[in-house]
Amino acid sequence: MASQNNAALPEGQQVGEYRIVKKISSGGFSIVYLATDEQGTSVAIKEYMPAALAQRKAGEYSPYIAPENLNTYRIGLKCFFEEGRALASIFHPNIVRVLNFFRANETVYMVMNYESDRKSTRLNSSH
Repeated sequence: MASQNNAALPEGQQVGEYRIVKKISSGGFSIVYLATDEQGTSVAIKEYMPAALAQRKAGEYSPYIAPENLNTYRIGLKCFFEEGRALASIFHPNIVRVLNFFRANETVYMVMNYESDRKSTRLNSSH
């Protein structure tokens, strides 16, 4: 799997109805951000950004996709969007809730409840 070498969206950037607070993780296929909604509630936003197919430089919002990668990128984009749609219909205590999913900046964003690591922090600090 390719490592993520794409520039993250900048702190304070508005994406849909959400404002990016900071990047919290990345992998070969996505970048995950801590963000806030219009009410100030913290959410996690997963951005479809496959490192092997798309390139985004600092200061840019949309990725560049080489013509030979465009078809594969679009198929992955559609699958990511459909995954968001499917996950939004699942209600289970062990699955992070998908609140929204939308297209912007020539990619797809999946908005989820932000689950901090408070439980494990509390358990570790009690020892």
